[in-house]
Amino acid sequence: MTRRAERVASLLKEAISEILLRELNDPIFRDFIAITSVEIGPDLKKATVYFRVFEKNPKDIESAFNRSKGYIKKLLAERLTLKFMPEIEFKIDTSEEREKKLMELFERIKKA
Repeated sequence: MTRRAERVASLLKEAISEILLRELNDPIFRDFIAITSVEIGPDLKKATVYFRVFEKNPKDIESAFNRSKGYIKKLLAERLTLKFMPEIEFKIDTSEEREKKLMELFERIKKA
């Protein structure tokens, strides 16, 4: 990512986290949900928001986020001054599971 894309991604992550805490009234968002990262394309027109859920089914939260993304985008436009508001896609962050699998593989290799 370019420096500008990194700054926009950081702004989006912070703003979406705040919106999640204060603005979304859907009861499904009341559980502990963490926005882990935001990846934004080089043209700043598409952003992928990764999140982690700690109690409910992540697929339910993902579909709720995708149902609410128009409203979230509207709230972002009110908070952020960007020439173009990127299209937002929400995805479950699976990096922790991948890290665990890699560590298990390294341990197996070490023992062999």
